[in-house]
Amino acid sequence: MIHLPNQRARGSAAVTLIGGIVILLATLYFLVKLATSGYYSDVDATTESATATRIMPTGNVVMGDGTPVGMRTGEQIFKKVCIQCHAADSTVANSPKVTHNAEWAPRIAQGFDTLFNHALNGFNAMPAKGGATDLTDDELKRAIAYMANQSGGNLEAPPVAASGEAASGTAASGAAASGAAASGAAASGGATDVAANDEGKKVFEGLCMACHGANSAIPNAPRITNKEDWAPRIAQGKPLLLKHAMEGFTGPKGGVMPAKGGNPDLTEAQISAAINYMANQSGGNFK
Repeated sequence: MIHLPNQRARGSAAVTLIGGIVILLATLYFLVKLATSGYYSDVDATTESATATRIMPTGNVVMGDGTPVGMRTGEQIFKKVCIQCHAADSTVANSPKVTHNAEWAPRIAQGFDTLFNHALNGFNAMPAKGGATDLTDDELKRAIAYMANQSGGNLEAPPVAASGEAASGTAASGAAASGAAASGAAASGGATDVAANDEGKKVFEGLCMACHGANSAIPNAPRITNKEDWAPRIAQGKPLLLKHAMEGFTGPKGGVMPAKGGNPDLTEAQISAAINYMANQSGGNFK
């Protein structure tokens, strides 16, 4: 009878222990429920492909003709950039012409790595990446392989991903539509000065920079921001400059400008915008 206080103490300890266990189990239960609820309650939603879909970007960066950057073929790059100096009928000194095997043979013999290094960093009068700063390493290698293989070589070009080709087709269609719309707007006088300047800059950076960049070493090609180079051209007037750019022109000192800079897809409005951009960066005031 005299042990009642001890019995009460033991009973209180037991109650406390059981209560602690209940609280612990309840806490674990709610943590498990929290971890297995929400986004990940569906097993299919946790797969690698589903996760990739959720975090994928909402769009692709595209350049020039609408082909995503990194997905352009060697032929595309040649026709838009390299053709200005490496065309079969080019008159640019010391520039190997495509299909001229004798000119390419000693260069091919140097090896793909050397050719790539020269194209990537610039070599003699060859500007880095041919002036097209948006080219990726793989795209540059494709362009080299395309030219070399048209000229007696057998270089292996990095492949273009199949998914990229499909995406580029879609992007190209969109770009063609937007290009047509932009051309129509310019023809109707609806484009603003800012839009025209942006279009000119885009064409310059994607094409004209190869020969007309401020640091270009291409002989007889007026360099942007160099007022001395541009002054006599600006003095000839915009209509004549546009005619030369649209149709091609060989200067009195042997400089060669291919029609539309070698890109037949450009519209007259785009060519006009590019001329305005270059001339106005070099002392002109064309509209």
